Amino acid sequence: MADTKYGHLLKKLKYEEVSGEYMTMPRGADLEGIDLSFAWGYRRGLGPWGAEGGIKHTHPYGECLVFTGLDYDNPNSFPAEIELNLGENDEKYVIDSPTVVILPPGLPHSPLTTNRVDKPYGFLAISLSGEHALSEIPVADAPASTGRKYESLVKKLNMRDLKRTKGGNADFFDWWSGKDIEGFNLNFTWAFHTGLGAWHERDPHVHPADEALLFVGCDPDNPDYLGAKMEIAMGDGDDKEIHVFDTPTVVIAPKGLVHCPLITKRVDKPYSFSAISLNTEHDTTWLGGKE
Repeated sequence: MADTKYGHLLKKLKYEEVSGEYMTMPRGADLEGIDLSFAWGYRRGLGPWGAEGGIKHTHPYGECLVFTGLDYDNPNSFPAEIELNLGENDEKYVIDSPTVVILPPGLPHSPLTTNRVDKPYGFLAISLSGEHALSEIPVADAPASTGRKYESLVKKLNMRDLKRTKGGNADFFDWWSGKDIEGFNLNFTWAFHTGLGAWHERDPHVHPADEALLFVGCDPDNPDYLGAKMEIAMGDGDDKEIHVFDTPTVVIAPKGLVHCPLITKRVDKPYSFSAISLNTEHDTTWLGGKE
């Protein structure tokens, strides 16, 4: 894609493997300089999480943690039980269903501890900064607090059945905007897909904010397998290019760049998708026909 104008905006995900778990962690420099970082991975281990998940810390920017199952047939199931500490006094919260945890800037959080795993699950961390920054906080010897000061920051992920009848858009889906997540300059989706064809009939479209489109597979043993073949248009008019991919990929749509249609050409197995937009609402200008 080096000889195309927009090919550099499609990034194949690169995973690291540690003890049978796979994680990819692009930063802003990997995402064309937009003010975003994310981590996505497949987890199956028991006990304390390694690296950042194992230490109490803060970030100077907002962050959302998404815990999801990988079972298309049971989209609201979560095959694990995880403890997460929040706040200065280490309030303990248990995650045993699909969940979104909102972390405002400066809020102490972690350690994370997995107490039960029935089968692998997915974990997505969305950070509102292109550069990683962490301040470690010593854990006090005092017992963890039994308070619930931060309970409103732990929210259920509700995968709604959209009863799709045509096209490639989502089968099961949840959408979070800034008003749901502490006013963050962020809105994002999480979805499972199996449909074929165009996702929207009003494409192409454009946004006033940067966006990252994340396509990942649901096989925790084969992170490089998407299970589908996608086609996306980037640019408009004489600049329009068609790009095709069939591996886990993040597509960067910088603000103001006309993009789509997005067309699912083939599906072998269900896959997951997240649209991550750096705006409180998903503001879209449609440039095509009626939907």
